[in-house]
Amino acid sequence: MLVFLTVVGLLPAFAVPQDSATPPQAPLTLYLDSDAYSIYAILLESQKQMFGPFFVIRSETESFPSATPRTIGIKGGRSFHKIWGAVLKDYAEQLHTPRLLTRSLPTVIPYELVPEQQIRASFLPRKRWDSFYERYPSSRGGFYWFSAVGFDSQRTHAIVEMNHVCGTACGGGYPQFFEKIGGKWREVSVNATTSGWAL
Repeated sequence: MLVFLTVVGLLPAFAVPQDSATPPQAPLTLYLDSDAYSIYAILLESQKQMFGPFFVIRSETESFPSATPRTIGIKGGRSFHKIWGAVLKDYAEQLHTPRLLTRSLPTVIPYELVPEQQIRASFLPRKRWDSFYERYPSSRGGFYWFSAVGFDSQRTHAIVEMNHVCGTACGGGYPQFFEKIGGKWREVSVNATTSGWAL
């Protein structure tokens, strides 16, 4: 059973439209993991009915350079760590460095990969979300961003976070757990406590 603690108002700083320009960054490494893109596609499919039919996705993955298994908001007992401990460790390591997504999602859902700097530029002074939706009129769900995916060595268990923000009081994100069953990734519940954020 997954116990989800919602932390209201805890929104990553990059999700809040800023007026100041983001400093230039070194080129990012392309993220080329087919299992990760399969999981992203499943997560987007789960959003289609509420926020489809078109998605704006930030092209850079989530990153927390100082992330460790103890600081990423996932707490479980011995039975959880027996199965998920290696996944948790890899997930924390994956968060250290942002990567650049490619158009590799195995889905027919229309989407656009947009650099973070371009997303920020969509929020004009005073108009804010109105200007974003004028630029992306087919996006009912604002914009999304993903973490890289943590796996175990057998690549049968995975942890990922999908975030999205769609207005001043609309959005959220939290860790999600996947298991490969019969050769297909499926979201599963786990006996752990996770912390996320919501607006």
